[in-house]
Amino acid sequence: MQRARRGLRYQCDYTGSKGRGLRFFPNKNVIEIPLILELEKAPFVDPEIARDRARRINALCDPFHLTHVQIGTFYYPKGAGAQDPRSFSIEWDRNLSRKSMGLLFFEYEYKSLRIRIGDPAQEQIFHNIIIRFSSINEMSMGRDSRDPYICFDLFQPPVIQKEEIFPTFTDDRKGEKHRHRVGSLSADHKTVSSYAHHLRIVLYDVTDYDFGDVLKRFEYYCQTSSLHPPRQGVTIDANGTQNFFSFPNIQKIAKWLRSSVLSSNWRVAFQIEALLHNGVANTEELMELRPRIEQLIRSLGNTASDIMRRFVEIAARRPQGQRIFECFESILEQKAQRLRTPPPRGRFFCHHVTFTPTRRLLEGPIITQSNRVIREYEGYEDHFLRVGFRDEDRLQYRWDRGVDGESYLQERVGKLLKAGFSLAGRHFDFLGYSSSALREHAVWYVNPFEHPQKGRVTAQNIRNSLGDFSGVITSPSKYGARMAQAFSGTDPSTRIGRDQWSEIPDIVENGINFTDGVGTISAGLAETIWKVLCEDNPALLVHSIIPSAYQIRFLGCKGVVSVDSRLEGIRMCVRPSMKKFDVPGEEYGTIEIAQAFGKPNAPYLNRPLVMLLEDRGVPKGVFMQLQRTTVAETRMAHQSATRYAKFLESHQLCYSYRLSAVLRRLNALGLELKPNNLQQPLDTPFLARLRACAINHVLRAVKHEARLPIPDSYVLVGVADEGPAYVQKGLDNVYYLPQGKIFACVQNAEDEKPRYLHGMCLIYRNPVIHPGDVQRVYAIGPPPKDRVCLFGHLKNVVVFPTTGTWSLPNGLAGGDLDGDTYAVIQYGDLLVPEHDDPASYPSVEPFKLDRPSTIGDVCDFIVEYINSDVVGLVASKHITIADQSRFGTHDPDCIKLAEMHSWAVDYPKNGNKVDIRRMPKSLIKFKPDWDMAEADAHRSSDYYKSDRALGHLYRGITLEDMHDVLPQHRGNAEVQSIFKVLDPLVRRHLQRPTGRTPTTWIDYLFVTYREELAYISSAFSLSKAPGSRLREEELVIGTILGRCPQKAYRTSRLRAMRENVGFLVQDTKEQLVGRLSDLSENALQEKLAVAWDAWKHSLAKATSPPGKNFGMESFGLIGLGLVLECLEKLGSLPCL
Repeated sequence: MQRARRGLRYQCDYTGSKGRGLRFFPNKNVIEIPLILELEKAPFVDPEIARDRARRINALCDPFHLTHVQIGTFYYPKGAGAQDPRSFSIEWDRNLSRKSMGLLFFEYEYKSLRIRIGDPAQEQIFHNIIIRFSSINEMSMGRDSRDPYICFDLFQPPVIQKEEIFPTFTDDRKGEKHRHRVGSLSADHKTVSSYAHHLRIVLYDVTDYDFGDVLKRFEYYCQTSSLHPPRQGVTIDANGTQNFFSFPNIQKIAKWLRSSVLSSNWRVAFQIEALLHNGVANTEELMELRPRIEQLIRSLGNTASDIMRRFVEIAARRPQGQRIFECFESILEQKAQRLRTPPPRGRFFCHHVTFTPTRRLLEGPIITQSNRVIREYEGYEDHFLRVGFRDEDRLQYRWDRGVDGESYLQERVGKLLKAGFSLAGRHFDFLGYSSSALREHAVWYVNPFEHPQKGRVTAQNIRNSLGDFSGVITSPSKYGARMAQAFSGTDPSTRIGRDQWSEIPDIVENGINFTDGVGTISAGLAETIWKVLCEDNPALLVHSIIPSAYQIRFLGCKGVVSVDSRLEGIRMCVRPSMKKFDVPGEEYGTIEIAQAFGKPNAPYLNRPLVMLLEDRGVPKGVFMQLQRTTVAETRMAHQSATRYAKFLESHQLCYSYRLSAVLRRLNALGLELKPNNLQQPLDTPFLARLRACAINHVLRAVKHEARLPIPDSYVLVGVADEGPAYVQKGLDNVYYLPQGKIFACVQNAEDEKPRYLHGMCLIYRNPVIHPGDVQRVYAIGPPPKDRVCLFGHLKNVVVFPTTGTWSLPNGLAGGDLDGDTYAVIQYGDLLVPEHDDPASYPSVEPFKLDRPSTIGDVCDFIVEYINSDVVGLVASKHITIADQSRFGTHDPDCIKLAEMHSWAVDYPKNGNKVDIRRMPKSLIKFKPDWDMAEADAHRSSDYYKSDRALGHLYRGITLEDMHDVLPQHRGNAEVQSIFKVLDPLVRRHLQRPTGRTPTTWIDYLFVTYREELAYISSAFSLSKAPGSRLREEELVIGTILGRCPQKAYRTSRLRAMRENVGFLVQDTKEQLVGRLSDLSENALQEKLAVAWDAWKHSLAKATSPPGKNFGMESFGLIGLGLVLECLEKLGSLPCL
């Protein structure tokens, strides 16, 4: 090392290295910043690793020559035994030995196989079939009449691309993408591509001088590329083409779906389509099932569709070798289900369809939040569909560099939007979308129907009835966004007459609208709304206080209304900024609730916020301490029932089953996780598995999202100080907030007194991206008592000033007061000392046409939006550059990306898409280590060790595999201690012996519960494997532990799963005991007896290993919770 330094100093010294010399010279040229960064941050790659990688790529360079590419499906031939292998039906075959050419490439870098079809000597177009390693369930290889073949059993269809063999890059076409995404390989393939996607290839049988056999070479390629090698020794017969999905056979199914039996039972027809399109059954199997399905309809009527839905789920995961007819008969042998319980107001059973490039996937019906339109046509919900557009892996579309996806979307998605589609004998037309649905690339469709009062109902009739959109009709995006209000998920509350609402002016000063999106209601109206909401959801009474603010939809208005104590009776005041379109002639209107703000929420750190706060002066150590505290509190859930309960409550887990209340009540009876000599053991294998699942959920979010709770802080909806409005009316002695100050008062349901926030705070609105998106403000504490204060009674909101030279909400990432929530931080260590001015971007006019927009223009906008939705891409690029640059989020490229992000967020409203070509490039090709997505296998040489706080946080967590931490089943001995404590308390209240249990009825309820829970577990699994489902622990805790590369998709599935589990649990409780409020002592004792029987029934059945009695332990948890709730109401337990 010393010799090397001397070489640098004296310019021409040599230092020896294994007999060779190194000469050092000073560089007199300016070294570019990217090169310096790359040298500084690039990870060290062991030369052996680099050589191994190069060796593998070189070893895989020679392709395989193909004689046939065949697409089809696996099936069991008639007469085959249960242990016999499946056969392969060739539904489409491309013979490459006579015409064209086929090559199979192993692409080590992309972890995929690529089949290229096309002869450059004769053709102008290549077709590529891309099979990602992760999409392969299993491969089998062998010889058929001496021809070597390989069969691919795939989780999902391969990606198909069309490529120009000789692209011409003229000046006009420079950089033009020459690969195009397509849905089929040819016209005849298009006929079967919706139903068959498994692959069989026949290799050109040539003697291989290195391996002797082409199949051995393929096996070697698999090992070299880390792909699990194919099975051998299993003969998969493919000698016959069954034509399962030929046009005549598909037409037979279509004709059956239009028959009188199914046209009057559309729900059953939908499930038949699901069997076909989801790849569960082929046409021959469906025709075999036809007589039994029609008999089921005749005998069970409305219940038939529920049984068919259950059959679709069970058939998808039936044991290998079981014929689908046998599976169907086993379903019929089970006890008939009861009629489906009607959903609560604001929810309905919705059928879902997802279109991919080749398939349509059917799901449901599942519980979904309704909207104004759906409720308007109550009883006709089956005529509405929720339709999504996604890639084959069900994730949002992502285009590789050089691939043109826009033309495909115009062809596939645009045609579906404009022409509609037929399903189960009905034709569906595009109707509209909500703003949240558009972000998920989903829309609503409707099938025209006859209504007894409204006559013929069509998509256009519905849109015409929504209101007058003439003010935005020239802008397709604005037109769609205004209609989207009617499709927003809401809960109905109360109707008010025309004399009960009025319009009041916005508060405007210095050209700034300080009340953008917010109005007021009277306290009486707020209480009326709350009463209606609690009737449909009694849990609100337990977890929330009467809200001071609601986010609403009302006729053509949207926004927030806060309680004005000076309004009397039933009164609502809306502002012009809330009115988005006119609804002429309406004398009554229903106030629809998008959200009720009855409690403060807890804020969490996230990656962009951590990056920004670090750049604003917060030391790394602060974040690391918060992580240590979070991890310690998480691990402490093992120590006591109280800590376990607090952990669940703080992370809002196990909400539907109310496990935290169960733990606290049992603890009050002297049971404990780690008992002393005076306590009884509380822990059970099921409770331990739930705890391990919950801990894994929290720690994963800490590691991969930097999700850390922020102490002494709250998330509150923003509302306006109404003081200046009353000053204008002539009211004297009014106190109103000056610029730079806020008011916030928080109170939870269990709090005796409210807490007024006082002192210096940070305030921000997610997502943060610009350094000025976090601002310092001052919270005034309790309102002055000697002056009239119009906001002093408000709780769980943050009140913003309505005077000054700038709008504070607008300065927080472009926020407003129509429902945006803001985090108010009082945790001292995060109160950054440095100030940054908020972002200020010039206003952009919406994209407009020179004519009125049509619904076709809205469809074109949806297609463009799906192709140009880059919010996540811009945010990811921003935080990566911030990590790489010494200027962090203040780097000029980051400031530019912040503006692009603002454009991307506003794109759904103003229709101006982001020009992705303007997006700055990363400073170096390597990514920070914290950016390793948990769903992918990574090569460490692609990442560098980040020295920012995010890097330290990421490396500070090591996750354990769930299989290693889940306790094994040990029987129910531990449960007996709970039984011994509860038994004398229950006996004291029961009027009949406790041993007489109505097991038949309880078992009937359990079977119904189990079947629905099993359906939910399958419907919301993220795994692509057939028959995969969520664990019972995941459903109870309210998490999905499966890995997913797109967080937004996992979040949406998790939200829907919790909604469905919540409805199931509530329905099961009501079937068991009804509602427990306002009951006499005798009635409560009767309810206690039923709940006690249900819990004892679960104890008797729960001795089997996990999986053998799926749902029994969570069913027992419901029963146990009801027992404890009854005992509390009967006075045998202290009230929580």
